Amino acid sequence: MSAAPNVAPKYTYTPEQVTAAFTEITATLFTGITAEAIPKMLIVAGLQGSGKTYLLEKTLLPSKRYDNYVRLYLPDYRKKHPQYAEMINLGVLHAYEHTEAFVREVCAKIFEEAFKCKYNIIMECAFDNIDFAAFPPTATTAGYQFETHIVGCNQEFAHTSSIKRALNSLEKTEMERFVTVSMLNASMSNAQAIILAFETAAKAVSGSQITLYERGFGALKERTLRAQSTYTKATDGALTITGTNAPYTYSAYGTIIDNHIYTMSDRDEMIKECHLALLKTQTYAKHVPDFVYNDLYAYIVKYVYR
Repeated sequence: MSAAPNVAPKYTYTPEQVTAAFTEITATLFTGITAEAIPKMLIVAGLQGSGKTYLLEKTLLPSKRYDNYVRLYLPDYRKKHPQYAEMINLGVLHAYEHTEAFVREVCAKIFEEAFKCKYNIIMECAFDNIDFAAFPPTATTAGYQFETHIVGCNQEFAHTSSIKRALNSLEKTEMERFVTVSMLNASMSNAQAIILAFETAAKAVSGSQITLYERGFGALKERTLRAQSTYTKATDGALTITGTNAPYTYSAYGTIIDNHIYTMSDRDEMIKECHLALLKTQTYAKHVPDFVYNDLYAYIVKYVYR
């Protein structure tokens, strides 16, 4: 008699459990938050693995300028899933995957309530959902001023960075996932429409701002400011665009994402990063998806010089 197939557990939750998680989270999340005369939306956008969360947590939030903002998502929100304790026994990757739908519903309720109260909001955008292009007009109609930070990088840098991040998360037992090339392709396809929606929103409400950074190998690993624009509207509707650096344009972002790995030093660094990642996979072999090995070896074959 053959063994039973290895079927993943089925997890369920109810609308009432989503509401319960929302209530528990917002009991502290909204504490001390007050509505301001001009509500603000802080958007930190970029491909998965581009470094947008690092920018938010290591540079923007420590400035204390955003203490009166509601952050829509934190990994700990996933722990509110009613079956989280069961999931985490099968590893952080498993828990991440199977809390995704639940946490999206919880975060949607947090957004709805914060938006209704006209609280300042912090939103991270990985371009993984085209719906990000739909909400800015509603926000500007409600008077929201946009401060958008976009971290640009080419897809291969984002991919290897995301693999490195996922391996580090396994080491620290933090909530994360491995990103596939197809996921990044979808995000790349969505990016233009979403970014243009953010740009339109910035031009709609006076005082809005867009800042563009570049990341990559070598000196670009530390993130470099490339462009910044502040949009000011006069009482007659005339728009003035100012900035201390080069003015922001979507074409500047397009140039960054098309800045492919070319120099010998970048190729060397890419190969080194892939080898180090492969070395680290040995420790977590039972958790690392098969496609990760293939993708890393494919980059080595592509960029090794003979």
